[in-house]
Amino acid sequence: MNSAIERLLSLRVGDMMTPAPIRLSQSQTMQEAASLLVEHDISGAPVVDDRGVCAGVLTTTDFVQREFLVATPSGGSSMGSAEGRPDLVGDCMTSFVHSVQENATMMVAARVMCDEHIHRIVVLDELGRPVGVVTALDVVAALKYAIEE
Repeated sequence: MNSAIERLLSLRVGDMMTPAPIRLSQSQTMQEAASLLVEHDISGAPVVDDRGVCAGVLTTTDFVQREFLVATPSGGSSMGSAEGRPDLVGDCMTSFVHSVQENATMMVAARVMCDEHIHRIVVLDELGRPVGVVTALDVVAALKYAIEE
């Protein structure tokens, strides 16, 4: 069991992250974002600006909050803004990004995820561009593999 603990303590974010994550653009519509999330069977993705720098995260929680906020009294929802344009990712994303770098330990990522009650953390390079994502399932998988070794 000590070897499993040693393995977990030495594990780096770069060892367990999903590299080259799907990225969304702030200017994409929410419909386009939803299609990408469904197509890739993921529940969230980093959002980048025109320079490729991480500007936020869009998750299924953002979709639920959006629907709640735009719900009409009759229980339906409006699709788009008052100006008639579709909702954009940049308008609906979570702007504050919890992030780590590849060389951080798994425990640092797990601690941030637990403390902040989030299911994913974005891995950024030194220029702020997303290079990976670590999800709660990645942490559980690392625990499982460390114990099985």
